[in-house]
Amino acid sequence: MAEGTDAIEIKHDLEELDLTSSHLPDLADVEFPADLKGLDLTTNRLRELDTKILVLTGLTTLSLRQNILSDVSRLRDAAFKSVLVELILQDNHIQEIPPLQGFTSLQRLELSYNQIQSLLPLQSLDNTALCELYVANNAVTAIEAVQQFTNLRQLELGSNKIRELTGLEALTGLQELWLGRNRIAHISGLTSLGALRKLSLQSNRLTSMAGLQHCPLLEELYLSHNGIQRLEGLESLPKLRVLDVSSNRVAEITGVEALSQLTDLWLNDNAIESLADLAAAAGGPTGGTLTTLYLAGNPAVDKAGGHAAYHAAILEMFPNLQQLDDEVL
Repeated sequence: MAEGTDAIEIKHDLEELDLTSSHLPDLADVEFPADLKGLDLTTNRLRELDTKILVLTGLTTLSLRQNILSDVSRLRDAAFKSVLVELILQDNHIQEIPPLQGFTSLQRLELSYNQIQSLLPLQSLDNTALCELYVANNAVTAIEAVQQFTNLRQLELGSNKIRELTGLEALTGLQELWLGRNRIAHISGLTSLGALRKLSLQSNRLTSMAGLQHCPLLEELYLSHNGIQRLEGLESLPKLRVLDVSSNRVAEITGVEALSQLTDLWLNDNAIESLADLAAAAGGPTGGTLTTLYLAGNPAVDKAGGHAAYHAAILEMFPNLQQLDDEVL
């Protein structure tokens, strides 16, 4: 705000205020109504938490996304801590998760794209209401301090430095688990995650699919960019609609015929030698449900006798196909 300009006037009957992209370096010229419930300060230039925010008693949603905050520990003094439902601190310079004692109503916590190294400070969050937790694109090395969040439905920890699937046993209601771009070598720790619908372990260090048998309700499975050599355990995933095993080392297509609800199959960039491998899948329920298939980058495609012959062979197997590789049919 330029020096000498009038303060931003806000009507006192306004419950939600959106100051997105207002180029604010601070809040010196902003006055907030005492009964404000929603505040969005996304994409500004704020370096610290202003007392004007902390004294608000009725705030239920607060977004400070895309600022240049490095220390948000002053949240421990917030007057709204017992009523805040959504806290978004994504895309700042935060190095440590702030103290969250007393945030008993918090349901969504967004901390992605920061510089956080540990989840242990989450132990201070003394509530079981949390449904969504996002700490992607940080430097977290282990899954810790999440066991108390027994109502958690979505957990996003992609693009960190996690090596093992541990600390998830109490999250029996978890529906989405996103762990792409980590350092995980084995699928484990999913024994109690029977409610899981979506699982992403792409761009890790997997060589096997073993360990998925405890997730019978799984609908979407993303395992691309690993070192998986064969498809296995698919018979225990009858609800699967999306299977992505692209960019692996799979040489044979097995078990896909058991997936009676499969619509999307990504097998591109593997080591599949023959289109005949798809015959079993085409002859089962999958033959009628599959609408998207990616096979490019396999030796079988080069051996098919050209583009037209390749398309004809695949469409004969899967008559309801709507997309083959990057081409809409």
